[in-house]
Amino acid sequence: MNKRKRQIITAARELFIEKGFLDTSINDIINAAKISKGTFYNHFTSKNECLIAILDEGREEASNRRHELIYGKDPTDLEVLTQQVAVLMYVNREHNLIQIFESIFQSRDKELKKIIINYHLQELEWLANRLVQVFGEEISPISYECAVQTLGMINLTLRAVFIADYKYINREAIVRVALRNISVIIPTMLESKEIIVSVEMINTIQNVVNYKTVTKEMVIEQLRGFTKGLSKNETMEGLEYAQFLLEELQSEKPKLFIIESLLTPFRKAFVGTEHIAEARDIANNLWRYVKIEQPAERCTKNK
Repeated sequence: MNKRKRQIITAARELFIEKGFLDTSINDIINAAKISKGTFYNHFTSKNECLIAILDEGREEASNRRHELIYGKDPTDLEVLTQQVAVLMYVNREHNLIQIFESIFQSRDKELKKIIINYHLQELEWLANRLVQVFGEEISPISYECAVQTLGMINLTLRAVFIADYKYINREAIVRVALRNISVIIPTMLESKEIIVSVEMINTIQNVVNYKTVTKEMVIEQLRGFTKGLSKNETMEGLEYAQFLLEELQSEKPKLFIIESLLTPFRKAFVGTEHIAEARDIANNLWRYVKIEQPAERCTKNK
């Protein structure tokens, strides 16, 4: 992401928090970012696109941290899932996304509603897939229903805590209790076979959720552009990680375990620099690439 685009996103986020999304105009963003109208439209076609970029940043940050939390650990460990679910809450707070959500809650704009729905559906799909990993393939038919009920318990509990202004319950505790409760409910759900979130609804959700396809070529091109924009004076450590990742990806058979082991230090090497957003995006794309390639790698080994 270039500096101008980063400048626009930063200015837009601050204005959405300060004035509210609906009361912020494109001219407000242009003035705050100190850019021309042409520069704005070179990067975004609308204010809504700015919002999407801000939400994507939050999801990318949460996705990176979730990958890092599970790396090298048992994916069926309920405590790992607890930490992963809580991550999005912390990221939303750090990025002030809660204030932005509140500022657009009353909007009747259909496009805006679709953006927010897509954001929440991505979380629903992620949790449904992780619940299958934790509780087994037998819960696949009820995985989305379990995810809906888990998120419902978490969100309503959080709301009660906020209303009561009770500051002594941490987010992990709320998630832990919700997951414990759903683990007790699952056997009854399987036995009753009464499902509200049907297969048709699941297919609709999966069709609505927009995940970008990640290819090796795409990440190689991204890393090439990234390394060209770095100087040795900025972060020698980060530059070395970026170059090593690029070399590994360009090899005939990239070693996925090496790429995985470098992603956390690579991202952290750019914390506090102007390159953090792009480093986070690259790391997130590489996590996705590894996740896609690992099943294929296992199939090849089993032949």
